[in-house]
Amino acid sequence: MIEQTKTTEQLTKEISLLRRENKELSAQLAFHRKVFREVNMAIGAADDVAATSRSANETMAKVVNANQLLKSQMKLFKLTERENEVLKLIVEGQTSKEIADSLGISKLTVDTHRKHIQRKLGVSKQVDLLKLAMQSGIA
Repeated sequence: MIEQTKTTEQLTKEISLLRRENKELSAQLAFHRKVFREVNMAIGAADDVAATSRSANETMAKVVNANQLLKSQMKLFKLTERENEVLKLIVEGQTSKEIADSLGISKLTVDTHRKHIQRKLGVSKQVDLLKLAMQSGIA
């Protein structure tokens, strides 16, 4: 029987990987909790519509807005952590060069992230990207 032992370096790498995965899972859990709260708010708003006919239009507008916010947030959930960082800097109005300098990556990498962000979010123009970010509460 062969006994396998791992080096300190291998264990350190595994621990680092597990920490990253834990961080991502924690972020996903926080996101799902937020979505759950917002869905409950939307359901509450829908219940208000049934209970009160005089404020139906106002309540429906709240439901539509909550739904739009959720759709925008769900799209953003497709992004990686780095793409989220890049998107936030784009929203702040930074150029690709400025983003590259602040993140310590090349401008070409930033442009690639930007392309991936636009593809994942289904937008083709910078303006649409900014609108989506504003709708989801990033901007």
